[in-house]
Amino acid sequence: MTSTNQAARVLSIGWSCASCGELIAGIEQGWVEWLAGADEYGTTRLKGLRLVHNLCRYDDRREFRKDQSLVEGLPLARFVGPDGLMLLLSLIAEGEMPRVELIELVKRVHIPGYELTRELFADAIQGGAVSPLIGEGFYLQSEIREVLTWAVKAVGPPEQSL
Repeated sequence: MTSTNQAARVLSIGWSCASCGELIAGIEQGWVEWLAGADEYGTTRLKGLRLVHNLCRYDDRREFRKDQSLVEGLPLARFVGPDGLMLLLSLIAEGEMPRVELIELVKRVHIPGYELTRELFADAIQGGAVSPLIGEGFYLQSEIREVLTWAVKAVGPPEQSL
């Protein structure tokens, strides 16, 4: 197994929690949540979409006291696989949730390697390691592999203790 494949296998097992920043190591540990409230005209507005650990969820009472938002959400398991992708696409089509945040969640959950590399792309692009063909934020699998290779080379081999 190449070092890039090994790094991808080890480091792509999970997602980063939007609350604590730690690894969500399994689907059963994840929760997707958002805030629902009304704007000044009484129209429902949804905001704050995020992927978190089950234990890192919004505080219902604090959010309600802050701006009368209600916390809503579903287990991460509802968003994975073909049915999860269809659910996410239906949410995008409805147009009630923030579109940019939903598209980012689709990429994080459904594009292999995206979660691992999404925060590395800016540096990789600036360093000339990759030049995205589609555009910023939308990366091909070959570009994700290039960024993984670049990141592994940038870190170098681990030092061995004597």
